[in-house]
Amino acid sequence: MRERLLLLVALAVLAGTTFYAMRERASQRPQAVQPLIPFNHQKHLAAGLTCVTCHAQAETETFAGVPAVTDCVDCHAAVGVQTPVLDRVGPQLEQVAARGEEIPWKQVYRVPGHAYFSHRRHVTLAQLDCALCHGDLSQVTAPVVRQAAPLTMDRCLECHRQRQVTTDCLACHR
Repeated sequence: MRERLLLLVALAVLAGTTFYAMRERASQRPQAVQPLIPFNHQKHLAAGLTCVTCHAQAETETFAGVPAVTDCVDCHAAVGVQTPVLDRVGPQLEQVAARGEEIPWKQVYRVPGHAYFSHRRHVTLAQLDCALCHGDLSQVTAPVVRQAAPLTMDRCLECHRQRQVTTDCLACHR
């Protein structure tokens, strides 16, 4: 009888561990393959730009969005920034902009379809630092290819509890 109980406990622990590992693996998105544009967050932030300089929709919309390639070309032309990388990539960006196309960046952060997330709520209303979810981009010298932190319900609930905001299921699950 005791052996049977120990076996059941061992099986329950194994099943729980396996389920937890599968859930964690599912929450971590694989590395994205970004276009061969040597975008450097570190240099842009060091130049005094902020996250919302380029991701302006983060303050007013659900999605933060990415800047249009024409925004990049116009900004660089306005400030007259020339670097060896821009000398090489700039003409390509101008051609993409002239054709009315966009840089095909791959989305790295995505909440599950059953969850609702608003950048406006978190950036403008709660005034949270983007680094809480996106990491310290002032150290990132290449396009983002993976999440700095997993977007899991446990992580979101922990943040909500720390800040004493609602943990009501219907606030995020609609």
